[in-house]
Amino acid sequence: MIVAGLVAFLVYPGGLLAIGLSMSYRLLSNRLLPFQDILRFSPGLIGSLVWASLVLVAGGLACLPWPWHPWPIPFGWLGAWVLLEFAAWLPFLPALLAGAPHLVRAAVREAQISMLGRTILWGAVATGLAIADAVSGWSGIGHGLILLSTLLSLPAAINWGPFGPEPSLGPQGITTGLATRLAWELTFARDTVAAALIAAGWLGSLPLALLPPWLGLLAIVGGSAGTALVLRWLQGRVPRLSVPSALRTTLLGAGSLAILALIVSVLGQR
Repeated sequence: MIVAGLVAFLVYPGGLLAIGLSMSYRLLSNRLLPFQDILRFSPGLIGSLVWASLVLVAGGLACLPWPWHPWPIPFGWLGAWVLLEFAAWLPFLPALLAGAPHLVRAAVREAQISMLGRTILWGAVATGLAIADAVSGWSGIGHGLILLSTLLSLPAAINWGPFGPEPSLGPQGITTGLATRLAWELTFARDTVAAALIAAGWLGSLPLALLPPWLGLLAIVGGSAGTALVLRWLQGRVPRLSVPSALRTTLLGAGSLAILALIVSVLGQR
């Protein structure tokens, strides 16, 4: 049991998968890498944040019910939600502690938007996992609505495109001012969280209990890769939203679909 838990945390679906997802997301999304600027932060502090974020993401992925999981955890999605939520907050700390008003405002903006996006995403994922083994027309409709809800909530959850940093900060966002190496490390942490959320969204949206493990894993990987490519294609084609507009758009779009998916799923259980 201990060996199985270590394999789940370090190899699959934990640490190695988290790193692989992050590298794949970076490659497919083609996000700009940060460059040298003028602010100074403790390398040890940011390095610790990056490692802590990676450990939290690995633990969160290990809690989810992946195909071929060596040590599945009942209701592990609750632990995954807590761990990935902490991992998503850690990269904001340097900007929040920078003492520069424009960086603090930008970090607060992104934190507000991403928190709402993640809340809706996890609500949809929890609904999808609850009906993962259901066989009915209602459950099929429910999974379709859950997938739409997660895909619509992802841009806000990962601060992509119109939900990203204030335009005044430029493409570097809240890493503006960091030394190049530290900014790259922090960007890696954010990419890891983003890739994990994309994969978790697809995992919770599919009826994995009804699919062969190899097909389920292939669908998650293919769906995640396709999502990153679509986000890459849409980058720069959608205008930046203000905080009220971003919150309203996310609630009306992804939020309403998540609620509808929950209602349909409840009807399917009767």
